[in-house]
This record gives sequence, structure tokens and C-alpha cells, in this order.
Amino acid sequence: MNDKSALKQLIESDEFSNRLNLDRKTYGLVFDKRTLNAIYEVIKKYDIDYIDFPISSGKESLIFNIKLRDKSTRALKIYKMSTLKFSNTMEYIKGDYRFDREKINRSNVVYVWAQKEYTNLEDIRNSGVHAPKPYGFYKNILLMSYLGTSRGPAPQIKDLQTGFNEIYLKLRKAIWTMYNRANIVHADLSEYNILYYRKDPYIIDVGQSVSTKHPMAEEFLKRDIKNISTFFLKKGIECDAAELYNYVKGGIDA
Repeated sequence: MNDKSALKQLIESDEFSNRLNLDRKTYGLVFDKRTLNAIYEVIKKYDIDYIDFPISSGKESLIFNIKLRDKSTRALKIYKMSTLKFSNTMEYIKGDYRFDREKINRSNVVYVWAQKEYTNLEDIRNSGVHAPKPYGFYKNILLMSYLGTSRGPAPQIKDLQTGFNEIYLKLRKAIWTMYNRANIVHADLSEYNILYYRKDPYIIDVGQSVSTKHPMAEEFLKRDIKNISTFFLKKGIECDAAELYNYVKGGIDA
């Protein structure tokens, strides 16, 4: 009697491997053979019942809503092995003292990226900033809390119609806290990387986020503040980039 799961049978299928040649070329697919193996291990390790529906899709990753056997809901982020560029990621890894001991090459950089996002989420949440809760990572997969309801994921703030003044004030405090307590700069903060969940802005997509000791931290912070200021100004909110920068750098929470 064959008791292998359908996923395991798919991974080991000669027809599957030969037709798509997934070990060598992925053509932008997220489900290359290495990823399928990683998904299989994650399903076993975290007692996942099934992968439900896709939450978001980007050039470098896919995020799925998943259900555990205890009926709880999580989010599963899968970094694409074929599209996460080594040259692009090294700008954010090299110079971050937290990963100085990692031996990074083109074959494992995606795994380090998943570990980096897990670490950043832990540090950000521990500082008091709203962000997804990380539960674990394995290879190029990150398991974290799901932000949303049974009807769908929490919206990005770019898709909201009202409430921007309150969101800005909360986000302003979050950026200050990330910098002064978590010692982290997001490095890609914009209206696309902030969700509105339970009346609070939640910071997401922190794989590229760096320590404040990173040599490019200052430039990344200025870029983040410019992006945020530009967005809220368009929404009619009084937001001065220079004032926000001085507030964050001042170290005193006003």
C-alpha cells in the first residue's frame, strides 16, 4: 500500500521532473523541485492541513493563506528560487552585522533571505511595532501570522479611502520605534508594504530591512521617509519629510 502524500508523489514523479526540468530551470515558477521538497517538510513540521488561497504574488515571492490541523490560520511566504537576485540581495545583507557569520553564495542566498525576514519580524514585534508574527522558517519558506479575515487579507493602506491622519500618526511612531528600539530600518517602506489591520498599520515585507549600523542605513531611512511623506501628502495630510526625519533621528519620542 502506497502511503506517500500526493505532494511527495508529485516530487518523486519522473514525468514531473523530466517534462519541466525543474532542478535546473524554473522559468520564474515558485514551485521548482527544491521548493516542493521544502513545502513538504514545512507541512510535516508545522502540522499544516492544507494550503488554501494565494494572498499576494510578487516578483520575488508568493504568499498563501494556509490552515493548520488545529483549524488556525497562518500565512506561508515562499521566496522564488529563480527571481531573487543575488546582486540585489547582497546590498542588504552585506554590512548587516547580524549576518556576518553566514557564508552566502548564489545557491543559498534565498535561504538567508528567509532567515533575515524572520529575524527582522521578531525584532520589530519585540519593540512593540505591529507586524506579522513569525512562527518559523525552512529553506526558502517563512511561516507567519495571517493578517485578515475569512473573506480576504487586510488591505494595503494605498487602497483605503479615509483615516489617513490617524494612520500617519501611528506609522510615524512605528518608524521611530523601529529605528530607536528595534534598531532596524525598513529600507523599502511605502504604501505597498503597510497593511491596515484591526485599526492599526502593520509593517510587512521586511526581508531587506537592515540594522541601523548598516553602512547604508542612513540612505535607506531617508528613502523610506521620502516615500511615506510623499504618499501622505497626496492624501492631504500635513507631513514634512525633514521634520519626520529629525523626529526619528532625535531619539526622543514626542
